[in-house]
Amino acid sequence: MISDREAARYCIIGDPIAHSLSPAMQSAAFAAAGISARFDAIRVPEGGAAGAVADLRADGFAGFNVTTPLKEEVAACLDTMTESARNAGAVNTVRRDGDGWTGHNTDGEGCARAVHELWSPTYDGLEVLLLGAGPAARAIALALSARGAVVACWSRRPERAANLGPPPTRPATLVISALPADASIPADVIAGIDPNADVFDINYASARSPLPPNVGARRSDGIPMLLHQGALAFAWWTGKDAPIEAMRAVLERAQGRAERPGTENSPR
Repeated sequence: MISDREAARYCIIGDPIAHSLSPAMQSAAFAAAGISARFDAIRVPEGGAAGAVADLRADGFAGFNVTTPLKEEVAACLDTMTESARNAGAVNTVRRDGDGWTGHNTDGEGCARAVHELWSPTYDGLEVLLLGAGPAARAIALALSARGAVVACWSRRPERAANLGPPPTRPATLVISALPADASIPADVIAGIDPNADVFDINYASARSPLPPNVGARRSDGIPMLLHQGALAFAWWTGKDAPIEAMRAVLERAQGRAERPGTENSPR
């Protein structure tokens, strides 16, 4: 039997972290792929990235995920970054390459794949309203724009929103919220959303969305994005295809769901 000491070590860092489903999801992926590895959740508050990254290096970790509020902070602690991470200015996935750390970003591609699996939109020319302009929103804007989507952006920080897209002026048929659950969205922004829009909230551990429940026809929380960005991270760490159905099953059990999200007015 391979001991924990011999198993590859991975983790997710951020704050808060107790709610994270990544340990269960990635542990299931490693088991399904026949890889001896352990995956932990480690609370690292804002300002603690440098010390945490140094500790993970010293402890021989093979890789780690990064969540709020460290995605930008971690980027300054690494040896190199992939193009996706450099363009987004944020890192959510890190692996050890030799003696160095390489940062990567799977948020944008993970969101695009999640929305495609849910609703199969034609991205070319699709009118998208992105709510929020933080690290995840930047990665999502890049991924959707690369697919030909027309991205407008609203944020509580207009100067940051302007870097991702113009203010919304036309009805959006896809709305992606990367805002905290307690954010307040102006009434005129909400009024500009197409009544038949698909609404995707990247949060998955919140009891509510900043968007009223009557906005949009089909809605999903962020579980599908968690799945797909996690599958991309797994593949990047290991060089193997992610066992995505094993990962999906864990998430569905954790959320108490009998069906996949994405149906009309799906519960959060």
